[in-house]
Amino acid sequence: MLKGLGGMGDMMGLMKQAQKMKKDMKKLKKEISKTNITVTDDDNILSITVNGDHIVQKISFQANTENLGNKKLENLIKETINKASREVEKMSSEKMSVLSKQGLPTDLPF
Repeated sequence: MLKGLGGMGDMMGLMKQAQKMKKDMKKLKKEISKTNITVTDDDNILSITVNGDHIVQKISFQANTENLGNKKLENLIKETINKASREVEKMSSEKMSVLSKQGLPTDLPF
């Protein structure tokens, strides 16, 4: 007669696990969002800081850019922003892998 309650207990356990997972995911996403990544181009001319939400926080030139042509400067900025974006993705993936190692999906909608 009580066999059906065993299934309910399992369901309650799953619901508690899902709630914990949701809380852990929100905490981790907030931490990622607050993390800043700073990258510099290969020639140390430009440095860009981007947060975990891919929002540019700071751009600094370490050298005089007057000698660079417009096209070269545009490419330098584009390449450095793309490099920063890749670093943010890498950092996010590394932090999210903690959850996936626990057997939790990292692409949940919360």
